[in-house]
Amino acid sequence: MDERVDDRFRSRVSFTLLAITAIGLSFGLVWIGRVIFLLLFASVIGAIFLTSVADWIHVRLRIKQGEALALFICVTFATIAILVWIQGPNITEQFSDLEVELPVAARSLLGQIQSHHWGQWLLRQSPGTEQLSNGFSFALTHIGGFVLTSVTLIAGLVIVFSLSVYLSAEPTMYYNGIRRVVPEDYREKLDECTASVTQILRWWVLAKLISMTMVGILITIGLWIVGVPLAGSLGIIAALMTFIPNVGPIISVIPAVLLALAISPTKGLLTILVFCIVFTAEGYVVTPLLERNIVRLPPALTLTMQLLLAAVAGPVGVALAAPLAAAILGVLSVLLPSAPNVPIPIVPKQLHQR
Repeated sequence: MDERVDDRFRSRVSFTLLAITAIGLSFGLVWIGRVIFLLLFASVIGAIFLTSVADWIHVRLRIKQGEALALFICVTFATIAILVWIQGPNITEQFSDLEVELPVAARSLLGQIQSHHWGQWLLRQSPGTEQLSNGFSFALTHIGGFVLTSVTLIAGLVIVFSLSVYLSAEPTMYYNGIRRVVPEDYREKLDECTASVTQILRWWVLAKLISMTMVGILITIGLWIVGVPLAGSLGIIAALMTFIPNVGPIISVIPAVLLALAISPTKGLLTILVFCIVFTAEGYVVTPLLERNIVRLPPALTLTMQLLLAAVAGPVGVALAAPLAAAILGVLSVLLPSAPNVPIPIVPKQLHQR
């Protein structure tokens, strides 16, 4: 009897140790490949977008799903090739000029600040002027170089695009492979979660693409009217940064304001006004209209996800924090049905007095 109890105890201990080891190895693998997993998630977003477009073409033109996907990819590549052929040299030249002009504008702005008493006092409270100028110029120069020549960024985009095409070409095969791993009792819940996440991400991507296009065009036109140099490249930066909520608009406004302030304070104020008008319209008019079909992401939740993923995966985590938060909310909407909104209780003044 005692031997049987000992055998059961040993088997339970062995199973527990194996389970803890497996969980530890899984977490270790996820931590080591955290950036890779985020790129896989980005590929899933791309596949959802490509599948949605292919479905739309399939219904409108009444052609096969694969042919619709191939048609969209070919048209997209042809359009990009034409745009690069027509505007490519001009855009490249503008970004090269931007890489040179930003440090010059930073030094010019620093010189303007030093010419005022309040500026001299402010600089005395900060590190050495030369150190501040060199550090600022170094950072701006390397940011420009990263935008232009980062092999890592290009490689990441190629990987994400390739995986997106593969996943969208045969989505059923990959999804059925995942379903086989899940126990049969939970497959129905998995289907519900997948449908919810797919619907949310499909509309989220559509909303972001429209917002990015609108911001890029309006910022370019606004800066051109104000008379800020390199308005086209600054508009492209603003459009790309719109993909990242909270942080993106702040990053996009810095180079434009620096170039404008190097010309005159009035142009700097007008540039800030242009960005405020455009991003206010994007945040309070365009996005709410587009978000009728998707879950509205609370700003505090998005910012929290960005801070956490910035510490875990750096810039890639910040860029993918918003869609990841949307996907998590999509899963929770299935697993945890929403409860009625309960107002936050307000303590009466009489209780405070007691």
